[in-house]
Amino acid sequence: MNKRGLALFICNSFIWGVPFWLTKYLLTEFSPSTIVFLRAGIAAAVLLPFTLHSGDFQKALRSWRWVLVFALAQMTIPWGLASIAQQHLDSAFTGLMMTAIPIIGLFYAFSSGEKKVLTRQGAAGLLIGLLGISALIGLDSLRSQINLLAVAMVLLSTCGYAYAPRVVNRKLREVPSLGAVSLTVLITSLAWSIPGIATWPQHGLHIRIVIAALVLGVICTALAFWIFFELIKEVGPLLTTYLAFTNPLVAVLVGVIIAKEPITVGILVSFPLIVTGTYLALSARAKIAFV
Repeated sequence: MNKRGLALFICNSFIWGVPFWLTKYLLTEFSPSTIVFLRAGIAAAVLLPFTLHSGDFQKALRSWRWVLVFALAQMTIPWGLASIAQQHLDSAFTGLMMTAIPIIGLFYAFSSGEKKVLTRQGAAGLLIGLLGISALIGLDSLRSQINLLAVAMVLLSTCGYAYAPRVVNRKLREVPSLGAVSLTVLITSLAWSIPGIATWPQHGLHIRIVIAALVLGVICTALAFWIFFELIKEVGPLLTTYLAFTNPLVAVLVGVIIAKEPITVGILVSFPLIVTGTYLALSARAKIAFV
């Protein structure tokens, strides 16, 4: 991985570790539908003036079918499922569940005929990461601390998150990043506009809620997805899925330190396993070129 790719990877790791907590916080005032509508709508309001002026939006419209596929896989469906799930799950737990994304990404790669996508060290990292996921779900479920239906919703979200980078890499490489992102958030905001507006709270909003929504929409969506597109084009889709290992580590720290969420047995056991798996997988991936 070159320096630019590494810098993009680190930035996305930190920025995308925060939305799990922000979503949980916003659920105190908003419905899941309103949160998705707000997140995408704010990002669209920020990006559209720039991309319309530059012509990037119009260029993205030429590939609207594949942008739509990306939107459904990366935002429209997963954000809705994850927001509903977080009504029953802590943000740290939800974040750690996202570590399933690279495993699903490997399944997509193998099914597409990419046979040389894994080294022995990378395989060891994936197995350790999978063990961490199993420990997270299994240990906390034994203590009756998780809702299994909510867990299933998060796992379905991971299937979309794992597939979306492949769409960018194969079908949207020539599309300007900001144009594709602005069209994607526009599609998502429109899709969730009716349920989002219908469930809008009737009372006034505290300034902290407004700030949290703006951070989620501007930084964690508009800025983060531009970085995400650039990262995919720089290092390829499979390596990009390893954000699913680093984002959750940030999510756990934010959840425990800022949100004061409990440190469960599952988190204590799975956290070091996921860190180890991340190191092994990333250090192995750095030597591989993806197409």
